[in-house]
Parts: sequence; structure tokens; C-alpha cells
Amino acid sequence: MKKLKISLVLPFPVTKPVGGASVIYHYANLLQNRGHEVSIFHTIKRPYKKSKTPLWYKRFIFWMRKVARPKWFPLHPKVSCFIVPAITDKYMPDADIVMSTWWQMAYAINALNDTKGKKFNLVQDYETWNSDVERLHESYALPIHHVVIAQYLQDLLTSHSGIKPVHIPNAIDTDRFSIQVLPHNRNTQSVMMLYSEEKRKGTQYALEAFNLLKKEFPEMQLILFGVYQPPDDLPGWIKYYQKPNDLPSLYNKAAIFLSPSLGEGWALPPAEAMACGCAVVCTQIGGHRDYAIPNETALLISPEKPAEIYDALKKLFTYPDFRIQMANRGRHFIATNFSWENSVSKLEAYFYTALSE
Repeated sequence: MKKLKISLVLPFPVTKPVGGASVIYHYANLLQNRGHEVSIFHTIKRPYKKSKTPLWYKRFIFWMRKVARPKWFPLHPKVSCFIVPAITDKYMPDADIVMSTWWQMAYAINALNDTKGKKFNLVQDYETWNSDVERLHESYALPIHHVVIAQYLQDLLTSHSGIKPVHIPNAIDTDRFSIQVLPHNRNTQSVMMLYSEEKRKGTQYALEAFNLLKKEFPEMQLILFGVYQPPDDLPGWIKYYQKPNDLPSLYNKAAIFLSPSLGEGWALPPAEAMACGCAVVCTQIGGHRDYAIPNETALLISPEKPAEIYDALKKLFTYPDFRIQMANRGRHFIATNFSWENSVSKLEAYFYTALSE
């Protein structure tokens, strides 16, 4: 089959690790590896997003900082990266495929001339924050090809548009995220969590539970990581890693990974930790549902409930055999169900199907 010219669109230059952008970058690498010509366009202007800063100034600052190509992600050297003022016919080249992510960018690519490529939008979350929810829901019915990363998003888009989008799950690089330390050789009372200042990540509820657990289990070890500066009031017994270079090794230092998030698209860190042999405790939300099977691959808790976090972690501290069995089941489930090669094959096949319509 002929090789494709593919334009991938992101809603801003991505200067720090972001899960949704990393998914696009993964697809860029995999598609380029298959011989396609891939370009990534980071836009400065988004539809329905007002900015007080002139576009020319933003573009100059981004150019000075040299952020068109992310420093935090190892992009394929043949993938081209650009920062453009807007996603319009003026700035977008002709292509076979143009794929965006984020609902505002779905409107932008929908307005492009057909010569810019068959139009796709990768829906990675229920993007209600700072959004016009009515326009968000209307974007699901735009005459473009929607792809969702999670089953709950497939149900959501179908309910609002009457059209069932294609479901292509996220995946985990199990060559990178793998077991280095066997689960039974880890400190049973060691816990790891992504630290975030975003309220929807649920950090505050976890910290409340951790303080209670530390009193009952003084040997408990806690590892936090994230892109933010460590909080000033972080207790000395908590280790914090800002933008760690070797995340798999950190996962392998913990017996348990906690994700207390209130909302996710398809949460990457718990799945990465699961692939690395952590027993996972996570909230009962759509973004965990694809891989968090209750009491088989994860312990599920209610959002905003520190008491449930406390109970789940205490159970895993107290019953190490159960923790080890669940960790092994979780690792196997990720390895056998979430492959990047499978996901990119499905996406590539969908591209060809759309082009033949």
C-alpha cells in the first residue's frame, strides 16, 4: 500500500511531559517507522480560546525557546515538527491524513480544505475543563473521523452524536516498562504516586490517607514524581522526583502504585506501573476501567475517599501474597492486551479505509 503523508496536530507547543501529547508522539514515531511521512504541527491559536498576548510575540518566544521539537520525548529524527500561528489552510500543507487531538482542534481541522487530508480527531478525555460543554458535545458530531482511546469515551461520544467512533486503546511499551525487581522482592509497604497540583488528580485525598497510614505503619515508604516543584510542606519521609529520567526504575522500587484521580482519559502511569510489577490501587473512573479489573488486576476505590485509600493500601500491606498475585495478573494483562504495534496497526488500517471511501 502507498505510504502516506500524515499531519498530526497538537493544540499548543508541549514544553513538559503531558500524557496526551506523548500518545501523539508515540504514534508519530510508529507511523514514521512504517515508512509514512509524518509532520507534527503545534498551534499557537485555538478556536474559542481568547489570548491577551499577540500571536507574533508568542511565536517569537516559542522560537527563541526552541520548543517546536519536545526535549522530553525521543521523537524519531525523521518526524518534522513545526509551530504555526493557527491550523488553517494557509499554514497546513497538503497531505493524505490530518489528525488532531482536543475538541477545539477538531473544529479547526474540520474547516480545512479537503486537500489537507482526510480528517481525524483523537479523543483522549472528556475535555470539560475550561470548555464550552455545549460546543464540546457538538464537536462529537462533526463530519470527521473520531477515534477514542477508552471504552467509556466510545459510549460517551455515541450518546451525544448517535455515531459510534472507532476505539483504539492506548498502549504500554513493555520493552521499556518491565519488571526489573520481582514483586516478592519489594518492600511490601512501599507506595508510588504521581503528584499533581491539578484538583482532578485527587492528590489531596491521597496525602490525607498517607499521613494516617504512616502513623500505623511507620516503615511505610512513599515515592512521588511529577512535573511540579515539590510542595514546601512535603514531609521528610516522602521522596519526590521531579521529571525523573528513568521512570521504569522508580516503578520497580515500589510494591504498590496509587492513582486517586477524579477523572482521566486513559491513565498512563497506573498502566505503566502495572507493567512494571506494581499492584495498583485506583479510582473507579472510566480512565482506569480498560485495565483495572476489580480484585484481579487492581483494587478499586471511590473518588474523593481517603478512608477507602487507607483501607486498600492497608490490605496490600497486610496481605503481601495477595498483593504479589494481583501484581503478576496486572503485568500479564497489560502485556497481552495493550501493544503499541497493535494500536498503530488499527489506526493505520482506519486511515486506509477512510481514504478508500
